[in-house]
Amino acid sequence: MFNIANYTENTKLVLFESSKYFVLLVICILAIRLWRRWLKIPASRNAGSFSGTLAVTGLALVVGTLSMCQSLGSLYSYYGMQAFQNGRLPQALALFQTADQNWRTADTLGQKGVCLLMLGDTDRGLALISQARARRKDKGTPFEDFYEGIYYFVKGDVNRAVPLLEVASTDDTYRWDVIKTFAVINLDANHIGDAAGLMQPFQQVEVTEFDHAYILASLKLAEGKKAEARALLDKYSEAPLTPAWQGRFEKLRAKLQE
Repeated sequence: MFNIANYTENTKLVLFESSKYFVLLVICILAIRLWRRWLKIPASRNAGSFSGTLAVTGLALVVGTLSMCQSLGSLYSYYGMQAFQNGRLPQALALFQTADQNWRTADTLGQKGVCLLMLGDTDRGLALISQARARRKDKGTPFEDFYEGIYYFVKGDVNRAVPLLEVASTDDTYRWDVIKTFAVINLDANHIGDAAGLMQPFQQVEVTEFDHAYILASLKLAEGKKAEARALLDKYSEAPLTPAWQGRFEKLRAKLQE
């Protein structure tokens, strides 16, 4: 599906990279012309001309090195996000670490932090996310906010999870997952009406994920539609679930037997 946010971001990236290497090209051409002039015109061979030529050459080397490092950092960060989204967390972490080595930014620190958090290295992960926010004057990215919020949700710390998830929900990438998470939080608190209200605009959305199935099954059970609820749960009877989700599914199945 076409994503205008991704299109805009990619366009900005292409324009930035093009501008950066255009400037480098101009500096390199200038350095080459100065060297040719210095070699071909004896009158230009003086200390001042030589120093100026060396300075422009040095500038070209510095700009070229920084440009390559920044480009490599962006490239490894991009492929790291692809690996993360595909569930290959160790590979994603390695790519984010390489990106950070080439060009350290708040984003690469945050990406490493999220990876470590999801891999169970909680202390280091949260520390890196905190460092990333500090570099942005206490602002996180939707990526950092969402996954830190999910971490606290899984721990059962709803008070810390909700503010982070609310901020992350402003990004279209995470809005649907945040809505489902808020619905689950309400179901866990037995606030059936609030959960139903959150899901009401999405009644026609196809069920393709276990958390969506769980939410709808819980709402169907509350309406007394046990057969429909059981059918939703049965679709994911063999799905690999975390202990927390396994517990939710087992409790719901037990209620269906009552």
